[in-house]
Amino acid sequence: MSNKPFRTMVFVRAAVLMAVGVCTAMGDSISASLFSAVVPAGGTLVPISLSGITTPSQNSLTGPGYSITFSSVALNEGVVQGTINPGHAVPVAGISGSLPEYLTGDYGSPLTTNIADAGNYLSTGLAGVITITFTNPQDSLALLWGSIDFGNSLTFNDAANTTFTGAEVETAAAGFVANGFQGPGGSAYVVIDTATPFTTVTATSNVISLELAGVVASNVPLDPVPEPSGTALTGLGITIGILTLRHRKIRSAETPATSA
Repeated sequence: MSNKPFRTMVFVRAAVLMAVGVCTAMGDSISASLFSAVVPAGGTLVPISLSGITTPSQNSLTGPGYSITFSSVALNEGVVQGTINPGHAVPVAGISGSLPEYLTGDYGSPLTTNIADAGNYLSTGLAGVITITFTNPQDSLALLWGSIDFGNSLTFNDAANTTFTGAEVETAAAGFVANGFQGPGGSAYVVIDTATPFTTVTATSNVISLELAGVVASNVPLDPVPEPSGTALTGLGITIGILTLRHRKIRSAETPATSA
């Protein structure tokens, strides 16, 4: 098991500034990185804990400030551990040398290169629905989005009922390897800040699965941690940069920044 903190090497980093509705300009945002998000001063985190749950499980669960329910989720999906092919794959949280690293538990947990030591995570399976409900309104959500697929989606019950798709994350992520790729370059730590508060997040997928690990919410916008110089991965053909897009119009608003 790695004893390094979760703020480790990044392999994709991008930001998509979203315009939701005709009158809302650049209100919601999504960024993809492999640095865990941090909460600014004055904010309160609500981390989702899946540790200690016998897997697979589709039982409703509650924790401090949240509850999770499962609908139409297959018996081998829900709260899961490890990889089932076809089915779900452990989200990749970093890379050490040439080896992928995985979260050993919940948000902020250490990393390991031993997939057998990877922690529990959420998996919708095909057509399953996982709903996270927060006791108090939240403004930001961070999570490790595993083996991103076009058909993955997260829907928020903010004022616009905003939906973010795996296709949008893939488009935003400079150097993204491939749809559904299970190795480094196929997962990303995603931070979503909404223009208005939300109390529920609904995860669905119309393909094999949507996998979510390290989920945490905040009542103030979370800050993606910028990669320090020297930590960009090399030798994998990955370009690290920032790309700004218009929601659904998918047109470039600025030139992608060059990597450090």
